[in-house]
Amino acid sequence: MSDALIVVDMIHDFVDGKFGSENAKKIVPRIKDLIEKARRKGVLIVYTRDSHKPGDPELKIWGEHAMEGSKGSEVVEDLAPTQGDFVVSKTTYDSFFNTELERILKDHGVKNVYIVGVATDICVLHTAFGAFARGFNVFIVKDCVASINEEGHEWALKYMQTIYGAKIVESEELF
Repeated sequence: MSDALIVVDMIHDFVDGKFGSENAKKIVPRIKDLIEKARRKGVLIVYTRDSHKPGDPELKIWGEHAMEGSKGSEVVEDLAPTQGDFVVSKTTYDSFFNTELERILKDHGVKNVYIVGVATDICVLHTAFGAFARGFNVFIVKDCVASINEEGHEWALKYMQTIYGAKIVESEELF
C-alpha cells in the first residue's frame, strides 16, 4: 500500500463546537465521499484528532478545547472511523509530533499522504510539514480542507506548495 488518507481534526470542537465554522461544515460531505472512495480502493485511512490533557501548552493560547475523553475531541459522526482505520490522538498542531503516525504509515509502506481536514493554516499545515520532513510525498486535497477565513486558507495552500513541494489536488482526481 503506497497511499494514505490523513483526516486531520474533523472533530466536534473544530466542526460544530467551540472552534467550529461554516467552512468546516461545508467540507464534511466531500471528505465523506473521498473516504468512501479510498475505502473501496483499499487506501489506508488515518484520523488524527486533538485530544488534550490539562496543562498542554496549546491550551495557553486557545483555552480549553478537545479535552481527552470529551465529545469535542471525537470525530464527527458523518466521518466516523470504521474497522481497519487508525485514530491517532495528538496534543499539538503536527499530527506526527509524539504520536505513532509515522510508524503506522511506514509499517503500511506508505509513500504518498493525502491530507484533508482543518484548519488549513494550522494543523493541516503543520501535519504537511511533519510528512514532508519524514520523506513522504505530500498532497493537499484543496476541496477537503478549510480554515476559519479564506485568507489563511489560501496563504497556507500556497505556502505548503512552495515550501514543502506539496501537490494541491481536488478530490475528484483521487483514488
